[in-house]
Amino acid sequence: MELWLILGILSYLFYSISSSICKYLMNKDHDAFSANFFMLFFDFIILLIVGFLFFKVNLTLNLFLWSLLLGALYALGGIPWFVSLKLRDAGVIIPYSQAGAVLLTFIGAIFLLNESVNIYNIFGVFLILIGIYAVLSQKFKLPKLDKAFFLVFISIIFVTIYYLLVKKVLFIVKPIDLAIMVYFSATLFMLVFLLFSPKQRKSFDFGCVKMFFAAIFGSTGTLLLFYALTIGLAAKVYPIAGLQSVLVFFIASLFLKEKFYWHRLLGTIAVFFGIFLIAL
Repeated sequence: MELWLILGILSYLFYSISSSICKYLMNKDHDAFSANFFMLFFDFIILLIVGFLFFKVNLTLNLFLWSLLLGALYALGGIPWFVSLKLRDAGVIIPYSQAGAVLLTFIGAIFLLNESVNIYNIFGVFLILIGIYAVLSQKFKLPKLDKAFFLVFISIIFVTIYYLLVKKVLFIVKPIDLAIMVYFSATLFMLVFLLFSPKQRKSFDFGCVKMFFAAIFGSTGTLLLFYALTIGLAAKVYPIAGLQSVLVFFIASLFLKEKFYWHRLLGTIAVFFGIFLIAL
């Protein structure tokens, strides 16, 4: 098994645990904006400590400027994602957001990063589309175009642009440096937003410090993913996100007590195998 594949699998394993903790906290009716702020802040602190303890960190002005853009995209993608978790089950939101991001990133990697594809990759795209439909449907009816649906779609757009830019920036900077600065800039962006939004200041939820536990897994996942991207193609590394969909589905059913549907299980499996074929 190639190193980029091992790192990618581990990264999405940690992401799945982090996402499940986030959903648990959203179920407790915590504020989505506060949760996103604390998540980003703790990710930054954890990576900063890890960076200075175990790596040679080199934070340059050029990296800071890139991180401002990447941090803004990451924060903007996180806000609608957290809100959608309050509206729909994690077993629906996670597979849909992951599959959508994979599809757009896969297409972007082909046309913007000039990465090649084969017939297996194309078949994998169709499997992912079928999986999305099954996960979103209720007894195989057309999915309801509700608020959660559009919020996740907005999140996917921001996340896809973020993913493609990350791959390009990693050609010139180290993964640990980029991870630290991205979370710093995203935290700064959220802080400015909260300070200039009276409504959000009044609803600021200090109970979201519990996001520290999600941040431990999330920051580790990000670092592993960035290292995987330095040695593997974006069109092959990002599709491993299908593993996160499968793990979150089972975690949500077993520990978050979300209702189990066989067709959603089949849809999640279809997403997983579709992503597997994209990775070939």
